[in-house]
Amino acid sequence: MADVNLGQLASTTLKNYQKSLKDNIFKKHVLLDHLKSSGGTKMFDGGRSLVAPLMYGTNDTVMKFSGTDVLDNTYQEGIDASEWDWKYYNVSIVITKTDESKNRGKNAIINLLKAKIKQAENSLSETLNEDLMTGSDAKGLVGLDSIIGTTSTVGSISGSTNSWWRSTVDSTAEVLTFADMRTVKNACRNGAGGSRPSLILCSQNMYEKMFALVTAMYGFNPGPKSQEGKRLADASFEVLEFEGVPVSYDEAIADGTIYMINKENYKLGILDGWDMKAINKPEPSNQHVTIKDIVFGGAAYTDRRASLGKLTAKTIS
Repeated sequence: MADVNLGQLASTTLKNYQKSLKDNIFKKHVLLDHLKSSGGTKMFDGGRSLVAPLMYGTNDTVMKFSGTDVLDNTYQEGIDASEWDWKYYNVSIVITKTDESKNRGKNAIINLLKAKIKQAENSLSETLNEDLMTGSDAKGLVGLDSIIGTTSTVGSISGSTNSWWRSTVDSTAEVLTFADMRTVKNACRNGAGGSRPSLILCSQNMYEKMFALVTAMYGFNPGPKSQEGKRLADASFEVLEFEGVPVSYDEAIADGTIYMINKENYKLGILDGWDMKAINKPEPSNQHVTIKDIVFGGAAYTDRRASLGKLTAKTIS
């Protein structure tokens, strides 16, 4: 039997799997899937950091006029930018010479490579999702738990100093009601540039509480009616709907917590060339191993913090 060029075979297998790998990483978790499928991701060429222009005021020169009335040309403040550091992730696929000897033949090695690629895919997706929810590590994506806040500083802007850089947060310890959710949801759409949340994410216990409230109200779960709610349900996610907004849960979210996001104002920025890019590495001189890396670079960011909402400390009874 002819020797198999392990490095070349690994490169070819990974190259052929590249698109599926990208798709699968985003399809594994509801937030990643929602952002990818609904315009919530944006590609960037690079730069020292991700700079997101934002609007926090109104243009006071709007006026009614007739004939030769003098128009108001007053210069308007109220446009600034938030700044978000790029975050980088790497997962390695390592095949040893002894792996090769234990999996003789091209097909056996390809199966081993596919299994290791799947393992890497699952691990990278899990880490990205966890960081998108609760990330606070300086090297990782800023999590929703930090982005959705009031007086804290995110995007290099202080919510304490700037009242327009504050989300609506309900942290009252109490049994969850739809009235609580409605208040936060409506607040997200108030003000210039406000809009209704595109997705409500919550812990499993909050999802089950909402399910109980819905079934008590209707006697059954009516299921999602919005286009995005139906799409998520078809993608095998558990989905309810609250006043036209899809609701789903994620195990990375702490009990009693609900996030409300809007894909127009909350996005995942992705660096060009870092979108689950496969990187070939030379074999190390002191080891019999073949190494292939998959890298991701990006930043989770918002350009209107007031369009995001959060409920915490809610209970089921």
